Amino acid sequence: MNMDNQIKLDTVERSSRNRDIVYYNEVANDEINLGDLIRNLIREWKTMAVVMVIGVISAIAIALYQPKVYLVETSLRIPGVSEMGDLQEQNILKITPVMALRRFVDQLRAANILEETLERSSWSKELPANSALDVSQKIKGLINQLSVAVVRHDFYELEKGEKAPFKEINVSLQSTEPKIAAEFLRLLIKNAQDGALVSFSNDISRIKNTRVSKIREQLRSLTLAAKQSRQAEISRLKEANQESIARLKQQIDLKIRQAIQDRENRIVQLSEALNIATELEIREPVTWDDLRPLRKSIQITNEIGDNDSSVSLYFRGTRLLNAELVQLKERKDDKPFIVGLTELEKQILEFQDDQKIVALMSRENDMIYVEKYDELQRQLTDLLEQQAQFENSQTAIVTQPALVPTSPMGSFRRIILGGVLLSGFLALMVALIRVSMRNSNLRQNERPLVDQ
Repeated sequence: MNMDNQIKLDTVERSSRNRDIVYYNEVANDEINLGDLIRNLIREWKTMAVVMVIGVISAIAIALYQPKVYLVETSLRIPGVSEMGDLQEQNILKITPVMALRRFVDQLRAANILEETLERSSWSKELPANSALDVSQKIKGLINQLSVAVVRHDFYELEKGEKAPFKEINVSLQSTEPKIAAEFLRLLIKNAQDGALVSFSNDISRIKNTRVSKIREQLRSLTLAAKQSRQAEISRLKEANQESIARLKQQIDLKIRQAIQDRENRIVQLSEALNIATELEIREPVTWDDLRPLRKSIQITNEIGDNDSSVSLYFRGTRLLNAELVQLKERKDDKPFIVGLTELEKQILEFQDDQKIVALMSRENDMIYVEKYDELQRQLTDLLEQQAQFENSQTAIVTQPALVPTSPMGSFRRIILGGVLLSGFLALMVALIRVSMRNSNLRQNERPLVDQ
């Protein structure tokens, strides 16, 4: 009886233990006891401490192994009107202080300025001779390390979304050699100043040359137009004079022909009168009274001197008629007897020797009569007198020079802090892995008891 009770008791205990083990596995698979986890992690403090120490030492070693990087900075502002000098006084290209500062910033990152500065700085000694590839790589590195930012002050009172006014800039350069970097930055600012002035000078020279060419072309056009206008005026005057001369010559020809016709008619009239006077035996000039039969003597009277057409020509007598007739027949030229012919010939000579045409043909400078020519000539002279060189001008004013920093950038502390955080995380992971492995071994050791 006792034996049977003992067997039953053992069976009950084994069954109860089996149920307990199954229940523990189900809980372990479904839930995590935070208290047990923390207690297990505390037991692994040595492991965690070792991992932390190793991580911190590694971070310190890496931080010490890394080169110290220094930040060299300088600040500049826009120039004033007086500080811009001749750059502001020239009137070819309007240049504002903001434009000057922007052109300076463009030159800071220009490859040719960086290359020139690199050749003149101490860094050039570190570069191999005749190695364009190394120079190019160094310039790319400088471009990446060089930073230009607009300085923003609280007193600007900017609106939401408004950018800081372009009045002041900060130029910084990261380098492991702060002394050489400060020297390089100072030299770079000087070269950028010179480059900005050269750039403005080239722009002004280009605009100046364009304007000079345009004005000279206008002057050539005006000169050619004035010359053509003078030639046209000469041609017009000559043509008008030729027409006037032709008209006067025509009048002269008409007068000459009329004179010849009048002389021929006069010869016919005188010949007929001479015949009548011969028949009447009138030798000397007489009147009707002189021809009366009771008249004893014939006297010369003055009654025919008034050229009265009502008095017949034969009353002049044969002697006068014959003399006039002979002269008319022997006359070779009728021009001296033409009324107004001399005046017409004088007018022809005046048209042939037109003094206005002579003056136009002898004119050496047509431009004194062109009003716009003097203004263009003055503009051209002003442009040619302006020199596109600005040695005393400035495009940026240094407010804080580039100085050699005494302390490196904060990379050393960041590396150590990152190493501490990373080693702590790694120590926690190692501890969790060890706790998990230990729990797994315990479960494997308890499983044979259940099977028994």
